[in-house]
Amino acid sequence: MPIIRARTNRARSVRHICRLREPSRDALVLYARFVGDTVDYVVNQLIETTLAKDRDFLAWRAAHPDQTAAATPRGPLAATREADAAIVRGHRCAD
Repeated sequence: MPIIRARTNRARSVRHICRLREPSRDALVLYARFVGDTVDYVVNQLIETTLAKDRDFLAWRAAHPDQTAAATPRGPLAATREADAAIVRGHRCAD
């Protein structure tokens, strides 16, 4: 029996571009075929089910209700995000 079941409703979607390691991408595509749905749906279900089990993250979300995904990136990954954005704009960052 699949862990991820076929969708029962549709929610608003937004576009997010990310990189996957090739074995992860292959498993994702094959799992989507297995459950008979789209890769997008499987990614969303994986995120929902995984984050719902992370008690530390849930506590952090409860303590930071004003945090949104649209907020300016800060922290250890901010430099990576800025470098990725520069590459998308056609610029390379100095090493």
